[in-house]
Amino acid sequence: MEEKKLSSLFFGNVVLESHIMGTDIRVFGPNMCGYSMRPTPDITLSAPLNELKGTLSQDHAEALAKDVFKYVAEEVNENYPGGRERAEKELTDWFMQSG
Repeated sequence: MEEKKLSSLFFGNVVLESHIMGTDIRVFGPNMCGYSMRPTPDITLSAPLNELKGTLSQDHAEALAKDVFKYVAEEVNENYPGGRERAEKELTDWFMQSG
């Protein structure tokens, strides 16, 4: 038997939620009870977050972080301290951590 860790990362009301087949970007409402998914393929990752952690080059991690927040920039800027710029940096740093 193999156990997989599936992380979810919260950037205000924007959540990167891993599942066995990939990662979805969900935008939650103000009460965090309901959400909408952004079906744009540009921001759906085909791997769980943990499979990417520690495997990307710095340039690739930065580009991926920019792409992730491209379509949810307004929500991140409104609901996350430091906005999109900080979220991109933090996600890049998270990707660069080893296992």
